[in-house]
Amino acid sequence: MYGWTVDRGRTRESCSFPVIFGYEQGLVAHPASASLMFVFGSSYGDIGNVDPHDSWRPYPWTKPYGETWPGVPNGRYSNGHVLSDVLGAALQTAPSVSITQLHGGINGTVGISFAVGGAGVLSAYGYPPISAQIDQFQRIASSFTPEQLASAVVLYTTAGDDYFYYINVQKSPIETIYPLTVNVGKQISVDLIRLYQLGLRKFAVTYLPPTGCLPIATANSSYSSCNQTWSANVAEPHNARVFRNVLGLRHYFHNGSIVNLDLYTAFTNVQSSLGGLRPCCVGKDANSKCGSVGAGGTPAYTVCPNPNSKFFWDDLIHPTEAGWQAVVNQLQSALGPLR
Repeated sequence: MYGWTVDRGRTRESCSFPVIFGYEQGLVAHPASASLMFVFGSSYGDIGNVDPHDSWRPYPWTKPYGETWPGVPNGRYSNGHVLSDVLGAALQTAPSVSITQLHGGINGTVGISFAVGGAGVLSAYGYPPISAQIDQFQRIASSFTPEQLASAVVLYTTAGDDYFYYINVQKSPIETIYPLTVNVGKQISVDLIRLYQLGLRKFAVTYLPPTGCLPIATANSSYSSCNQTWSANVAEPHNARVFRNVLGLRHYFHNGSIVNLDLYTAFTNVQSSLGGLRPCCVGKDANSKCGSVGAGGTPAYTVCPNPNSKFFWDDLIHPTEAGWQAVVNQLQSALGPLR
């Protein structure tokens, strides 16, 4: 194996999970035989891969992101940890780093996140699709033993960027979105089969959360009610297709495991008990978002006093660390095949 180093300017030095899973990444040593985790997708799994100089996606590298942990922005779309961190803690996988933090070779002792905020299953916002992340993995897969690959956990998580691009950027009517859900579903299957062919055997595939209840969809109602049209036309057909496709892949993955992580139900069950629909960090006006700055660099956003009292962190689509912990607690019964 080869040596590796981590860019300390863009990664965690320690970790401060509440011990709800009996495991704290970075503080409590993981088992010597801990499995690795490889993460593919968008912002729910991104732990620092967005270019901090990308003016279109500046937020995870600007205040107040990272406010709760590690105290400064570190490339995560939250006040602290994100889904891939919390799921890794629950499964007691080896700590992960973002692919941009690796320099030199790989020694097989850390997992890797290839996920990039804004990435779609297909091309969204002009960014490379998730299949490009699999290209990156393919180039380094030989650095891991077959045993490491077979025991590793794959998290494939999309936040719905393909659909948000279709609705908000292309300004296409939501009633015509169904063919896109078909194409996205097909590509997810293609991506998963490719990862299986590269030697990976344990897969967790997320459903979309109720898209109509995300802040990006509820802002027009001042975060008072869900947009049921968004959920009915986006999340529900997407999740139904992912369910059918994963069911079919179980026959193909004859010596592996593949599970759905039902973010739709988990978000629905816990968001009301954690501050409801209103996010903690919101822009001060219609032209601002959490993390925006105004004249002279002054903050163009407001932040609630206790972020982890809220489910949603920002006025886009992202939960707080406490929100993600509550979600993963809801998913515990699905995690058995991944352990």
